[in-house]
Amino acid sequence: MLINLLAESTSANASANEGNGWFIWILLGFFVLMIVYNSITGKKRREEAEKEREKRNAIQPGFIVTTIGGILGTVVEVDEENNTFILATGKEDAPSYVKFEKVAIHSSYNPNSVEEKDVAEETDETKENEEADVEVFEDNEVVEETTQEETAQEEKIEEN
Repeated sequence: MLINLLAESTSANASANEGNGWFIWILLGFFVLMIVYNSITGKKRREEAEKEREKRNAIQPGFIVTTIGGILGTVVEVDEENNTFILATGKEDAPSYVKFEKVAIHSSYNPNSVEEKDVAEETDETKENEEADVEVFEDNEVVEETTQEETAQEEKIEEN
C-alpha cells in the first residue's frame, strides 16, 4: 500500500518535479533501517533488563548492597509486596535504618557465598603449591624442590 502511494506520488510529480523521486526512496530506506536497528537492539535491552530484575529479586537479608546514591549497608528486611528493602548503615552499636526501593540497587553480593568460594579456592591453591614443592623418592626420603626464582635469589645473596 505504501509503495503504491509512493509510485502514484512519483508519477504525478514526475512531470512537475522530475528530480525529487529519489528523495522519497532514500527516506523510505532510512525509515526501514531505523526499524530494523531498533528491533535488534531492543532484544539486547530486554535481556539486560531481565538480568537486572533477577539481581534485584535475589536480594535477601544479610546481603551487602551499594545503592545508586553510594550508600553501603547490609539488608535487614525485604518487602516483596512493595518492592522495597531496609538497609542498615552505620556502626554496629548504633545502626541507622533506611528504606529503599529495589530499583536503587547499584551492586550487591552475598558475603557468605563469597567467603565460601574464597576459602575453597585458597585450599585448592595451597594443596597444589604443597604438592609442587615436595618430591618423594622410593626411600620415602623427602626433598624440597627449589624454583628458578629462589635459586636466582640465593645466587644474588651469595654474590653480596
